[in-house]
Amino acid sequence: MNRKKMETLVLVVGTLVVAAALVMYFVFGDKPQRAVYSNIIFALGFLFYIAYNTITTSGLQKEIKELKGQVDTLKIELDKKRKELADLQKSYQDSQDQLMAKTQEAEKLEADLRALQKEYDELKAAQETEEE
Repeated sequence: MNRKKMETLVLVVGTLVVAAALVMYFVFGDKPQRAVYSNIIFALGFLFYIAYNTITTSGLQKEIKELKGQVDTLKIELDKKRKELADLQKSYQDSQDQLMAKTQEAEKLEADLRALQKEYDELKAAQETEEE
């Protein structure tokens, strides 16, 4: 029986217990048995509630164990993902460092190329002046 049906059943039985106890109390009038019968009805209702509570608690404990297992699995998966992310961030940082080094090297080579181009232009201009 699923939980919702059981809760509805307990609600109905609880209402019937209270109604039966009240009927006993008022129907018997001043008879001394009315208190005894009312107490018996309340006791039976309370025993029913204890049984319901035990069954529900057992089911909830099983659910908690299952959910705890799922949480533990998710924690392990989260740790793996965090490690992967840290590795990817380190790899990204290494790539950024390499890119920065290559960019600096390219700038240095461009500066050297400009210097050589300037030197070449000066030598070419000097050679043209000598030929004239």
